[in-house]
Amino acid sequence: IFISLMYISNTLLYLLYQSTLATPDEHMIRPLIFPIWLPEDDPYRTPNYEIFLALEVVLIFVVLVTFGLYVYILFHLLLHYYNLMDVILIALDELFEGLDESVVVLPRKDPRRTAVQLELNTRMAQIVRWHLSVFDSVDDISSVYGPTLVYQVMFSSIVICLMAYQVAEQLSEGKLDYLFGILGIAACLQLWIPCYIGTLLRNKGFFVGERCFYCGWHETPLSRLMRPDLILFIQRTQRPVAIKFTGLPHLQLETFSSIMSNAYSLFNMLRQYK
Repeated sequence: IFISLMYISNTLLYLLYQSTLATPDEHMIRPLIFPIWLPEDDPYRTPNYEIFLALEVVLIFVVLVTFGLYVYILFHLLLHYYNLMDVILIALDELFEGLDESVVVLPRKDPRRTAVQLELNTRMAQIVRWHLSVFDSVDDISSVYGPTLVYQVMFSSIVICLMAYQVAEQLSEGKLDYLFGILGIAACLQLWIPCYIGTLLRNKGFFVGERCFYCGWHETPLSRLMRPDLILFIQRTQRPVAIKFTGLPHLQLETFSSIMSNAYSLFNMLRQYK
């Protein structure tokens, strides 16, 4: 929102200055948000200028609403399942609480032992369902947002490189292109956000396995009733929770670092051969 308002307000303020304070000998041309060239016409004459200015403002708001909604939904959904894994951690801590440990020495078909076994199975089944829902949901999110994420990852290094090059060229001439600078920061953020959340999900998924191992099974004889289930669950947690799609590396901070390194390499190449 801030960047969109900066682009619009920068143009409108410049236009306001030209309309009220500029002198005729300054020979100023009415500004557009994005420069336009027409093959056999002047885009800055009336009514071309007014039409193009209105279209560019509408275009900015369309992109703002579309991309802003996309980022919000992606951010909200992924954080929802990140918090769901916190619920799994709490459930693992309470797995053996409130159960009678003495039933372990009872015969297998004893009603008391059967009741405790059923309660343990119910608790473990709920944990497994939550854990599977995280994987299924992240896979669904990856399938829906995969093409967009592929576009972000594939072209972000080029976009960031060109923005940095524009800012550097302006600085070498003694000017500060603050709009491109802000846009470059936004380009980095739009890539960093999904990579950061992907890293959070991956680390939290591995932490679930660690918490299962340290859930207190070694301190209670009830673990003998759940040992195979705990082993299978720990093995399951070794599979990373990752946002992935065909042609897309796992979205993690390592991916972000790699893209920024590529952007810096391209930037140095442009600066060297300009």
